[in-house]
Amino acid sequence: MRRRLRDLDGRVLAAAIVVVFLAVLLSVRAATGTTPWAHVGVEPGDLSFADLRSVTSAWDCTHKGIQAFPDNPCDPFHRPANYPRIWTHLGVFGLGEGDTVPLGIAIAVVFLASALVVTGRLALWEGAVYGVALIAPATMLGVERGNVDLLMFALVVLGLVLVRRSPWAGAVPIVLAGILKLFPAFAGLVLVRVRKRWPAALASLVVLGVYAIATLHDIRTLRHVIPRVVVNSYGAGVVVEALRLAGVSWVQSASEVRYVRLAVIALGAALAAGLLLAGRGGDGGSDERRLDAFWAGAAVYAGTYVFGNNFDYRLAFLLLCIPQLCAWSRRGGGSPVPLAAAALGALVVTLWLSSSVPPLPFGLQTWYVHLSFPPEEVLNWLLFAWVGAALASGLLSSLRRPAHVS
Repeated sequence: MRRRLRDLDGRVLAAAIVVVFLAVLLSVRAATGTTPWAHVGVEPGDLSFADLRSVTSAWDCTHKGIQAFPDNPCDPFHRPANYPRIWTHLGVFGLGEGDTVPLGIAIAVVFLASALVVTGRLALWEGAVYGVALIAPATMLGVERGNVDLLMFALVVLGLVLVRRSPWAGAVPIVLAGILKLFPAFAGLVLVRVRKRWPAALASLVVLGVYAIATLHDIRTLRHVIPRVVVNSYGAGVVVEALRLAGVSWVQSASEVRYVRLAVIALGAALAAGLLLAGRGGDGGSDERRLDAFWAGAAVYAGTYVFGNNFDYRLAFLLLCIPQLCAWSRRGGGSPVPLAAAALGALVVTLWLSSSVPPLPFGLQTWYVHLSFPPEEVLNWLLFAWVGAALASGLLSSLRRPAHVS
């Protein structure tokens, strides 16, 4: 019996955790008419799949011949568009806000399926860790809101599945995701991990560069209309904004905000350099599937941390790092930089604390949400430094590795 349990794929356990979690939510909804999202750390929107409605309502505008970028007059919450203009053109397929619920369910299913596919086989304890991360508030926030970042996650996973067969095939979905939401372009760093992928990496960079130049005005517009808040957000900008709101005197003017943000990034880079020097170097592992997923997830996280204020559902990309972090956490796991187990713990904890209503017991939730500075931002900064050190170690190893070695 014990041997059978050891041989069981941990993905079954992770899937069971998710299924039970969602079954309980749906059962409560069936009994009471409302879904208890707030009790599991997710602040629900005023309408189901509220973020997705920003897209589907824009399609309604398209059907009426109304431009929905950057202002979307059809949005039920009167929000500006926070996605590239290309999304408004998808209204040609005839879909609209009335299709939001089935589309939101489909996105959730595709996301959860891709999250389980990308890991490969897991040990039972790895499956337990992964399942707990899958139902964390930061992850479920994207599910509740129907946010299209989860669809970008699935496209990146498709790229990771294909890249081991052909770098060119793997680059296509990653580039497509980069065109649709910009930030997934960071996942293209996985094409640099192995020398034989470098031509595909260069071609991807050219395509994305041309696209960025062609849509530069829209990108600048998006940077201005996307809200910069502390609640349900992460990034270097969030750290600075939290300090400003806490009344720190030297983070008030625009120039001070800019310099402090650069300081946050520079200090993270300095810590990463220290971890790199203290490490053993190299990729620190031989499982190509896990290493590819780690590189993609770590690159998206580090890149978004530096360049923007991000809503917490984007932390879902850290799920890609968990299998490799589990491997590095084992004794003799070959972690390229120290404290892999601590990084794994910080990752799971930040997924659970990154919430406007974190599910803390014994009245700790009220105390936590009234803190002047959100503690999870310290964890996010430490994670930024750690994954940055691990990526730097892998890049140095890739540059030293002979071209014929894959």
